[in-house]
Amino acid sequence: MKAEIIAVGSELLLGEIANTNAQYLSEWLASCGIDVHYHSVVGDNEARMTDVFKQAQARADLLVITGGLGPTEDDLTKEVLAKLLGRRLQVDEVAYSRIEGFLKTRGRMMTDNEKKQALVIEGADVLSNGAGLAPGMSLKTADHQYILLPGVPREMKQIIADHFDHLFGQETIKSRTLRFFGIGESALNDRLTDLIRSSQNPSIAPYAELAEVRLRLTAKAAQEQVAIEMLDGLERLVLAEVEDYFYGYGETSLPEVVLRTCEEAGVTLAAAESLTGGAFASGLTDIAGASNSFRGGAVVYDDAAKRNLLSVSETLLREQTAVSADVAIAMAEGARRLYQSNLAIALTGEAGPTSNSGKAVGTVYCALATPDGTEVVEFTYPAFDRGMIRLRSVKDAYFLLLKYLKKIAVQPK
Repeated sequence: MKAEIIAVGSELLLGEIANTNAQYLSEWLASCGIDVHYHSVVGDNEARMTDVFKQAQARADLLVITGGLGPTEDDLTKEVLAKLLGRRLQVDEVAYSRIEGFLKTRGRMMTDNEKKQALVIEGADVLSNGAGLAPGMSLKTADHQYILLPGVPREMKQIIADHFDHLFGQETIKSRTLRFFGIGESALNDRLTDLIRSSQNPSIAPYAELAEVRLRLTAKAAQEQVAIEMLDGLERLVLAEVEDYFYGYGETSLPEVVLRTCEEAGVTLAAAESLTGGAFASGLTDIAGASNSFRGGAVVYDDAAKRNLLSVSETLLREQTAVSADVAIAMAEGARRLYQSNLAIALTGEAGPTSNSGKAVGTVYCALATPDGTEVVEFTYPAFDRGMIRLRSVKDAYFLLLKYLKKIAVQPK
Protein backbone atom coordinates (compact mmCIF):
# COMPACT_ATOMS: atom_id res chain seq x y z
CA MET A 1 0.00 0.00 0.00
CA LYS A 2 1.33 3.42 -1.04
CA ALA A 3 0.24 6.37 1.09
CA GLU A 4 0.15 10.13 0.69
CA ILE A 5 -0.27 12.51 3.60
CA ILE A 6 -2.13 15.75 2.83
CA ALA A 7 -2.20 18.61 5.31
CA VAL A 8 -4.91 21.21 4.72
CA GLY A 9 -4.60 24.75 6.04
CA SER A 10 -3.43 28.12 4.75
CA GLU A 11 -1.77 28.73 8.12
CA LEU A 12 0.71 25.95 7.25
CA LEU A 13 1.69 27.63 3.98
CA LEU A 14 2.07 30.99 5.71
CA GLY A 15 4.44 29.49 8.27
CA GLU A 16 2.19 30.41 11.18
CA ILE A 17 2.34 26.85 12.52
CA ALA A 18 4.66 23.91 11.85
CA ASN A 19 3.34 20.82 10.10
CA THR A 20 4.12 18.42 12.95
CA ASN A 21 1.18 16.21 11.96
CA ALA A 22 3.02 15.00 8.86
CA GLN A 23 5.98 13.76 10.91
CA TYR A 24 3.71 11.97 13.38
CA LEU A 25 1.64 10.37 10.64
CA SER A 26 4.72 9.25 8.71
CA GLU A 27 6.11 7.48 11.78
CA TRP A 28 2.72 5.96 12.57
CA LEU A 29 2.19 4.63 9.05
CA ALA A 30 5.75 3.30 8.95
CA SER A 31 5.02 1.40 12.16
CA CYS A 32 2.02 -0.12 10.34
CA GLY A 33 4.23 -1.25 7.48
CA ILE A 34 2.73 1.29 5.08
CA ASP A 35 5.07 3.23 2.79
CA VAL A 36 4.53 6.99 2.61
CA HIS A 37 5.54 8.16 -0.86
CA TYR A 38 4.42 11.80 -0.75
CA HIS A 39 3.64 14.71 1.58
CA SER A 40 1.43 17.54 0.33
CA VAL A 41 0.29 20.80 1.90
CA VAL A 42 -2.58 22.84 0.45
CA GLY A 43 -4.37 25.99 1.53
CA ASP A 44 -8.08 26.39 2.26
CA ASN A 45 -9.13 26.78 -1.37
CA GLU A 46 -11.58 24.46 -3.10
CA ALA A 47 -9.95 24.46 -6.54
CA ARG A 48 -6.44 23.83 -5.23
CA MET A 49 -7.66 21.21 -2.77
CA THR A 50 -9.43 19.39 -5.60
CA ASP A 51 -6.24 19.40 -7.68
CA VAL A 52 -4.16 18.04 -4.79
CA PHE A 53 -6.71 15.31 -4.00
CA LYS A 54 -6.84 14.24 -7.67
CA GLN A 55 -3.06 14.16 -7.87
CA ALA A 56 -2.90 12.00 -4.74
CA GLN A 57 -5.52 9.62 -6.15
CA ALA A 58 -3.31 9.08 -9.20
CA ARG A 59 -0.25 8.03 -7.18
CA ALA A 60 -1.39 6.59 -3.86
CA ASP A 61 -3.71 3.91 -2.52
CA LEU A 62 -4.18 5.51 0.90
CA LEU A 63 -4.86 9.23 1.36
CA VAL A 64 -4.51 10.50 4.92
CA ILE A 65 -5.86 14.04 5.15
CA THR A 66 -5.54 16.27 8.21
CA GLY A 67 -7.25 19.59 8.81
CA GLY A 68 -10.31 21.31 7.43
CA LEU A 69 -12.92 19.46 9.51
CA GLY A 70 -13.79 22.35 11.83
CA PRO A 71 -16.75 24.74 12.06
CA THR A 72 -15.52 27.72 10.04
CA GLU A 73 -16.32 28.57 6.45
CA ASP A 74 -12.78 27.84 5.28
CA ASP A 75 -12.90 24.28 6.69
CA LEU A 76 -13.59 22.58 3.36
CA THR A 77 -11.98 19.14 3.43
CA LYS A 78 -15.03 16.89 3.62
CA GLU A 79 -17.04 19.13 1.27
CA VAL A 80 -14.32 19.04 -1.39
CA LEU A 81 -13.69 15.30 -1.07
CA ALA A 82 -17.42 14.46 -1.04
CA LYS A 83 -17.93 16.47 -4.25
CA LEU A 84 -14.92 14.79 -5.86
CA LEU A 85 -16.28 11.33 -5.00
CA GLY A 86 -19.87 12.19 -5.95
CA ARG A 87 -21.20 11.58 -2.44
CA ARG A 88 -23.52 13.50 -0.15
CA LEU A 89 -22.80 14.89 3.29
CA GLN A 90 -25.07 13.70 6.07
CA VAL A 91 -25.43 14.38 9.78
CA ASP A 92 -23.90 11.82 12.12
CA GLU A 93 -26.31 11.69 15.04
CA VAL A 94 -23.69 10.60 17.58
CA ALA A 95 -21.41 13.49 16.68
CA TYR A 96 -24.39 15.87 16.63
CA SER A 97 -25.46 14.84 20.14
CA ARG A 98 -21.91 15.21 21.43
CA ILE A 99 -21.60 18.73 20.02
CA GLU A 100 -25.06 19.67 21.31
CA GLY A 101 -24.25 18.36 24.80
CA PHE A 102 -20.94 20.20 24.86
CA LEU A 103 -22.60 23.50 23.94
CA LYS A 104 -25.36 23.06 26.53
CA THR A 105 -22.82 22.77 29.32
CA ARG A 106 -21.67 26.23 28.26
CA GLY A 107 -25.15 27.68 27.92
CA ARG A 108 -24.95 27.98 24.14
CA MET A 109 -27.24 26.98 21.29
CA MET A 110 -25.91 25.17 18.24
CA THR A 111 -25.25 27.36 15.21
CA ASP A 112 -25.14 26.19 11.57
CA ASN A 113 -21.34 26.38 11.64
CA GLU A 114 -21.15 24.19 14.75
CA LYS A 115 -23.62 21.73 13.22
CA LYS A 116 -21.26 21.53 10.24
CA GLN A 117 -18.79 19.59 12.39
CA ALA A 118 -21.31 16.71 12.63
CA LEU A 119 -21.50 16.30 8.85
CA VAL A 120 -19.80 13.20 7.45
CA ILE A 121 -19.35 11.81 3.96
CA GLU A 122 -21.96 9.28 2.91
CA GLY A 123 -20.68 5.73 3.38
CA ALA A 124 -17.80 6.69 5.65
CA ASP A 125 -17.04 4.98 8.93
CA VAL A 126 -17.17 7.70 11.58
CA LEU A 127 -14.22 7.90 13.97
CA SER A 128 -15.32 9.43 17.26
CA ASN A 129 -13.12 12.22 18.56
CA GLY A 130 -12.40 11.71 22.25
CA ALA A 131 -10.37 14.92 22.48
CA GLY A 132 -12.59 17.30 20.49
CA LEU A 133 -15.85 17.74 18.62
CA ALA A 134 -15.22 17.11 14.90
CA PRO A 135 -15.11 13.34 14.22
CA GLY A 136 -12.69 11.74 11.81
CA MET A 137 -13.70 9.49 8.94
CA SER A 138 -12.49 6.37 7.18
CA LEU A 139 -13.85 5.77 3.72
CA LYS A 140 -13.00 2.91 1.37
CA THR A 141 -13.77 2.98 -2.35
CA ALA A 142 -12.92 0.51 -5.08
CA ASP A 143 -9.48 2.06 -5.63
CA HIS A 144 -8.58 4.03 -2.50
CA GLN A 145 -8.87 4.33 1.21
CA TYR A 146 -9.31 7.80 2.70
CA ILE A 147 -8.68 8.74 6.32
CA LEU A 148 -9.80 12.21 7.38
CA LEU A 149 -8.45 13.52 10.67
CA PRO A 150 -8.68 16.85 12.54
CA GLY A 151 -5.75 19.21 12.17
CA VAL A 152 -5.41 19.76 15.92
CA PRO A 153 -2.53 17.39 16.81
CA ARG A 154 -3.99 16.28 20.13
CA GLU A 155 -7.31 15.34 18.49
CA MET A 156 -5.63 13.62 15.55
CA LYS A 157 -3.46 11.49 17.85
CA GLN A 158 -6.44 10.53 20.02
CA ILE A 159 -8.44 9.32 17.04
CA ILE A 160 -5.49 7.24 15.83
CA ALA A 161 -5.07 5.70 19.29
CA ASP A 162 -8.79 4.90 19.59
CA HIS A 163 -9.38 3.52 16.09
CA PHE A 164 -6.11 1.87 15.05
CA ASP A 165 -7.51 -1.64 14.78
CA HIS A 166 -10.60 -0.36 13.02
CA LEU A 167 -8.57 1.30 10.30
CA PHE A 168 -6.28 -1.53 9.37
CA GLY A 169 -8.19 -4.68 10.12
CA GLN A 170 -7.11 -7.68 12.13
CA GLU A 171 -3.61 -8.31 10.79
CA THR A 172 -1.08 -7.98 13.59
CA ILE A 173 1.57 -5.33 12.98
CA LYS A 174 4.42 -5.13 15.48
CA SER A 175 7.30 -2.66 15.50
CA ARG A 176 10.52 -2.42 17.47
CA THR A 177 12.99 0.46 17.57
CA LEU A 178 16.71 -0.18 18.05
CA ARG A 179 18.90 2.77 19.07
CA PHE A 180 22.54 3.26 18.06
CA PHE A 181 25.30 5.72 18.90
CA GLY A 182 28.82 6.19 17.57
CA ILE A 183 27.94 5.35 13.96
CA GLY A 184 26.40 7.68 11.40
CA GLU A 185 23.30 6.94 9.34
CA SER A 186 25.35 6.48 6.16
CA ALA A 187 27.82 4.09 7.80
CA LEU A 188 25.00 2.12 9.41
CA ASN A 189 23.25 1.84 6.05
CA ASP A 190 26.47 0.65 4.43
CA ARG A 191 26.91 -2.07 7.05
CA LEU A 192 23.29 -3.21 6.65
CA THR A 193 22.73 -2.60 2.93
CA ASP A 194 22.06 -6.20 1.96
CA LEU A 195 19.84 -6.78 4.98
CA ILE A 196 17.78 -3.61 4.36
CA ARG A 197 17.29 -4.47 0.68
CA SER A 198 16.33 -8.08 1.32
CA SER A 199 14.01 -7.48 4.28
CA GLN A 200 10.47 -6.70 3.15
CA ASN A 201 8.55 -8.38 5.95
CA PRO A 202 9.89 -7.76 8.48
CA SER A 203 11.21 -4.46 7.17
CA ILE A 204 13.97 -2.10 8.33
CA ALA A 205 13.70 1.70 8.27
CA PRO A 206 16.66 3.87 9.43
CA TYR A 207 16.15 7.32 10.97
CA ALA A 208 18.86 9.86 11.81
CA GLU A 209 18.64 11.88 15.02
CA LEU A 210 20.98 14.31 16.77
CA ALA A 211 24.25 12.37 16.86
CA GLU A 212 22.31 9.10 16.91
CA VAL A 213 20.61 6.65 14.55
CA ARG A 214 17.60 4.45 15.15
CA LEU A 215 16.25 1.52 13.21
CA ARG A 216 12.56 0.70 13.17
CA LEU A 217 11.84 -2.97 12.52
CA THR A 218 8.27 -3.79 11.47
CA ALA A 219 6.65 -7.20 11.03
CA LYS A 220 3.17 -8.19 9.82
CA ALA A 221 1.66 -11.58 10.59
CA ALA A 222 -1.64 -13.30 11.32
CA GLN A 223 -0.69 -13.88 14.98
CA GLU A 224 1.10 -11.52 17.35
CA GLN A 225 3.57 -14.18 18.51
CA VAL A 226 4.62 -14.88 14.95
CA ALA A 227 5.27 -11.17 14.36
CA ILE A 228 7.35 -10.97 17.55
CA GLU A 229 9.42 -13.99 16.50
CA MET A 230 10.01 -12.36 13.10
CA LEU A 231 11.29 -9.23 14.85
CA ASP A 232 13.52 -11.29 17.13
CA GLY A 233 15.12 -12.98 14.15
CA LEU A 234 15.71 -9.73 12.28
CA GLU A 235 17.14 -8.07 15.39
CA ARG A 236 19.69 -10.87 15.76
CA LEU A 237 20.81 -10.34 12.17
CA VAL A 238 21.14 -6.57 12.69
CA LEU A 239 23.10 -6.88 15.91
CA ALA A 240 25.42 -9.44 14.39
CA GLU A 241 26.64 -6.57 12.20
CA VAL A 242 26.47 -3.49 14.43
CA GLU A 243 26.08 -4.59 18.05
CA ASP A 244 29.06 -2.46 19.16
CA TYR A 245 26.97 0.67 18.56
CA PHE A 246 23.66 -0.56 19.99
CA TYR A 247 22.50 0.84 23.31
CA GLY A 248 18.75 0.47 23.76
CA TYR A 249 15.17 0.19 22.56
CA GLY A 250 12.19 2.41 21.89
CA GLU A 251 12.17 5.93 23.26
CA THR A 252 14.94 5.35 25.80
CA SER A 253 17.95 7.67 25.91
CA LEU A 254 21.66 7.27 26.60
CA PRO A 255 21.45 8.81 30.10
CA GLU A 256 18.52 6.55 30.98
CA VAL A 257 20.46 3.46 29.92
CA VAL A 258 23.56 4.67 31.79
CA LEU A 259 21.63 5.15 35.03
CA ARG A 260 19.83 1.82 34.72
CA THR A 261 23.08 -0.01 33.99
CA CYS A 262 24.84 1.71 36.92
CA GLU A 263 22.04 0.66 39.23
CA GLU A 264 22.06 -2.92 37.95
CA ALA A 265 25.85 -3.06 38.42
CA GLY A 266 25.62 -1.51 41.88
CA VAL A 267 28.06 1.31 41.07
CA THR A 268 27.91 5.04 41.78
CA LEU A 269 28.88 7.84 39.44
CA ALA A 270 30.15 11.43 39.61
CA ALA A 271 31.15 14.04 37.04
CA ALA A 272 33.54 16.94 36.52
CA GLU A 273 32.71 19.23 33.61
CA SER A 274 34.47 22.13 31.98
CA LEU A 275 33.36 22.79 28.38
CA THR A 276 29.95 21.10 28.87
CA GLY A 277 29.02 23.30 31.84
CA GLY A 278 26.99 20.68 33.68
CA ALA A 279 25.13 19.23 30.67
CA PHE A 280 26.34 15.69 31.40
CA ALA A 281 24.99 15.85 34.97
CA SER A 282 21.81 17.62 33.85
CA GLY A 283 20.98 14.82 31.41
CA LEU A 284 21.18 12.34 34.29
CA THR A 285 19.29 14.39 36.88
CA ASP A 286 16.44 15.02 34.43
CA ILE A 287 15.56 11.37 35.08
CA ALA A 288 13.60 10.40 38.18
CA GLY A 289 15.58 8.19 40.52
CA ALA A 290 18.98 9.45 39.33
CA SER A 291 20.15 9.80 42.94
CA ASN A 292 20.21 6.01 43.27
CA SER A 293 23.46 6.05 41.26
CA PHE A 294 24.55 9.63 40.58
CA ARG A 295 26.40 11.25 43.48
CA GLY A 296 27.03 14.72 42.07
CA GLY A 297 28.83 16.84 39.54
CA ALA A 298 31.28 19.73 39.65
CA VAL A 299 31.18 22.45 37.00
CA VAL A 300 34.81 23.61 36.95
CA TYR A 301 34.85 26.05 34.08
CA ASP A 302 37.68 28.18 35.39
CA ASP A 303 41.18 26.87 36.16
CA ALA A 304 40.85 28.08 39.76
CA ALA A 305 37.79 25.86 40.20
CA LYS A 306 39.72 22.90 38.85
CA ARG A 307 42.47 23.56 41.40
CA ASN A 308 40.27 24.35 44.39
CA LEU A 309 37.53 21.75 43.94
CA LEU A 310 39.36 18.87 42.30
CA SER A 311 42.98 19.46 43.35
CA VAL A 312 44.20 19.65 39.76
CA SER A 313 47.86 20.70 39.86
CA GLU A 314 48.59 24.33 39.01
CA THR A 315 51.79 23.21 37.31
CA LEU A 316 49.83 20.76 35.15
CA LEU A 317 47.33 23.45 34.14
CA ARG A 318 50.11 25.90 33.31
CA GLU A 319 52.27 23.49 31.34
CA GLN A 320 49.58 21.53 29.47
CA THR A 321 46.56 23.90 29.64
CA ALA A 322 43.11 22.85 30.78
CA VAL A 323 42.49 21.23 27.40
CA SER A 324 44.73 18.18 27.74
CA ALA A 325 44.52 14.48 28.45
CA ASP A 326 46.35 14.75 31.77
CA VAL A 327 44.05 17.48 33.07
CA ALA A 328 41.00 15.40 32.11
CA ILE A 329 42.48 12.47 34.06
CA ALA A 330 43.15 14.68 37.08
CA MET A 331 39.61 16.07 36.93
CA ALA A 332 38.05 12.60 36.81
CA GLU A 333 40.17 11.32 39.68
CA GLY A 334 39.45 14.46 41.69
CA ALA A 335 35.70 14.07 41.17
CA ARG A 336 35.88 10.42 42.20
CA ARG A 337 37.60 11.42 45.46
CA LEU A 338 35.32 14.40 46.08
CA TYR A 339 32.06 12.47 45.70
CA GLN A 340 33.40 9.11 46.93
CA SER A 341 31.93 7.40 43.90
CA ASN A 342 32.95 4.20 42.14
CA LEU A 343 33.24 5.94 38.77
CA ALA A 344 33.72 9.50 37.57
CA ILE A 345 33.59 11.14 34.15
CA ALA A 346 35.47 14.33 33.26
CA LEU A 347 35.08 16.52 30.19
CA THR A 348 37.36 19.33 29.06
CA GLY A 349 37.92 20.84 25.64
CA GLU A 350 37.46 23.68 23.17
CA ALA A 351 33.86 24.31 22.12
CA GLY A 352 34.67 27.54 20.26
CA PRO A 353 34.14 29.77 18.52
CA THR A 354 37.79 30.55 19.35
CA SER A 355 40.47 28.58 21.19
CA ASN A 356 42.01 29.67 24.48
CA SER A 357 44.41 26.75 24.78
CA GLY A 358 46.06 26.56 21.39
CA LYS A 359 44.19 23.33 20.66
CA ALA A 360 41.86 23.26 17.67
CA VAL A 361 38.20 24.08 18.27
CA GLY A 362 36.39 20.77 18.55
CA THR A 363 39.15 19.05 20.54
CA VAL A 364 37.67 17.33 23.58
CA TYR A 365 39.16 15.04 26.23
CA CYS A 366 36.93 12.66 28.15
CA ALA A 367 38.36 10.73 31.09
CA LEU A 368 36.76 7.87 33.02
CA ALA A 369 38.12 7.15 36.48
CA THR A 370 37.41 3.64 37.79
CA PRO A 371 38.67 1.42 40.63
CA ASP A 372 41.02 -0.17 38.06
CA GLY A 373 42.56 3.08 36.85
CA THR A 374 41.69 5.99 34.56
CA GLU A 375 41.32 5.96 30.79
CA VAL A 376 41.13 9.04 28.60
CA VAL A 377 39.86 9.45 25.05
CA GLU A 378 40.45 12.36 22.68
CA PHE A 379 37.50 13.30 20.48
CA THR A 380 37.87 15.61 17.52
CA TYR A 381 34.71 17.20 16.21
CA PRO A 382 34.31 19.45 13.17
CA ALA A 383 34.59 23.10 14.25
CA PHE A 384 30.95 23.78 13.56
CA ASP A 385 28.29 24.85 16.03
CA ARG A 386 29.40 25.30 19.66
CA GLY A 387 26.20 23.69 20.91
CA MET A 388 26.72 20.63 18.72
CA ILE A 389 30.28 20.14 20.00
CA ARG A 390 28.99 20.22 23.57
CA LEU A 391 26.10 17.86 22.74
CA ARG A 392 28.38 15.36 21.02
CA SER A 393 30.83 15.54 23.95
CA VAL A 394 28.11 14.68 26.45
CA LYS A 395 26.75 11.80 24.37
CA ASP A 396 30.22 10.41 23.72
CA ALA A 397 30.86 10.51 27.47
CA TYR A 398 27.66 8.57 28.17
CA PHE A 399 28.62 5.98 25.57
CA LEU A 400 32.19 5.64 26.88
CA LEU A 401 30.75 5.00 30.33
CA LEU A 402 28.20 2.54 28.98
CA LYS A 403 30.88 0.51 27.19
CA TYR A 404 32.84 0.24 30.45
CA LEU A 405 29.73 -0.84 32.36
CA LYS A 406 28.97 -3.52 29.77
CA LYS A 407 32.56 -4.75 29.97
CA ILE A 408 32.52 -5.19 33.75
CA ALA A 409 29.11 -6.84 33.56
CA VAL A 410 30.49 -9.76 31.52
CA GLN A 411 33.66 -10.25 33.56
CA PRO A 412 33.72 -13.37 35.72
CA LYS A 413 33.00 -12.72 39.37
